[in-house]
Amino acid sequence: MKHLRALALILFLLTLALPAFAQDGDAERAIEYVSKLPEFSSWLSGYPNWFGNASDDEGDGVWYVEFYAEDWAEWLGYANLVLETGEILDSFIPLPLTPEEFQRGQARIVPLILDDPAVAAMLLDPILWDMWIEFNRWDRVWEVYFSRGSQSILVVSTLNEEENYFNIDDIRDPNALEEEELREQLRDEAINLAYGAVNSELDGYDDWTTYTENVRPGVWTVSFVAGGVELFSAVIDVEADEVLETFSP
Repeated sequence: MKHLRALALILFLLTLALPAFAQDGDAERAIEYVSKLPEFSSWLSGYPNWFGNASDDEGDGVWYVEFYAEDWAEWLGYANLVLETGEILDSFIPLPLTPEEFQRGQARIVPLILDDPAVAAMLLDPILWDMWIEFNRWDRVWEVYFSRGSQSILVVSTLNEEENYFNIDDIRDPNALEEEELREQLRDEAINLAYGAVNSELDGYDDWTTYTENVRPGVWTVSFVAGGVELFSAVIDVEADEVLETFSP
């Protein structure tokens, strides 16, 4: 009788484990199915060591399948797949333009941008500016850069030749954007260094948040606060990758 109970228990545990194995098998099937679609197969052939991830987070049978180059070096696209039927709900591959497509698009995009009133007002005389053009294959937009001395202008635009559609999405100073991104990066580094210096001050608090201040070049203060109470703070030198001081109640 004891042996029967033990066998029943083993069978029960195996039953519990089956969904996990099925899930792994379904993920592999989803990756294989999408990777063999003609457009994905052709694209992935240029990345011999590509690999895929697949998940059905909603449990509704729709699998999100995405691909990466070796060592996560580059994101290669995605597809949403109904595994049971093989239906692709939507997909995206960051394909670059062919040289012919780039030349044709460039020939159309430049006159359209220079003719825009907002761009014309900023440039005044386009001949005084250096210009270069890139196609952002991830966002599928054209990025036209203008520079003159210390001045820089970036014009982001969409051109859909099939639908004969053109739109200017953004006009901005690319240098200002880089400065903002750098500040965010330094802030994140300061928070990570401060968090690494925490001992047990945050134990029991799941709703803490951080407050930061750039007190001088390269030096930040980071405070961890929950319910209006400061639990821990630190002074961080991000350039030296060093925690200068810590404070806790």
